[in-house]
Amino acid sequence: MTHPVQTSSLWNKSRLYKNRYYCGNLYQVVINTEDGESHEYEVEADTFADATKQAEEFAMSLMTDITYIECYCM
Repeated sequence: MTHPVQTSSLWNKSRLYKNRYYCGNLYQVVINTEDGESHEYEVEADTFADATKQAEEFAMSLMTDITYIECYCM
C-alpha cells in the first residue's frame, strides 16, 4: 500500500529553516562541586557533546573546584 506525500519547498527556503530557530534537544546538566553543592541547569543543544561543552563552560564560570559533571537527556 502506498501513501501519497506532499512536501513544500517553502519550508526549506524560509527564514525559520535558514536561521535554525527550531528547538534542539533538552538536556539536564548537574555540576557537582567539592564542597558537596550541586548546580542544575537546563541546556538546549543539538548533540550530547554540545550539551557537555556548555556544561563545562557553566562549570568554569562557577569559579570553584568541580568534582564531576552529569548530563541527562530530557
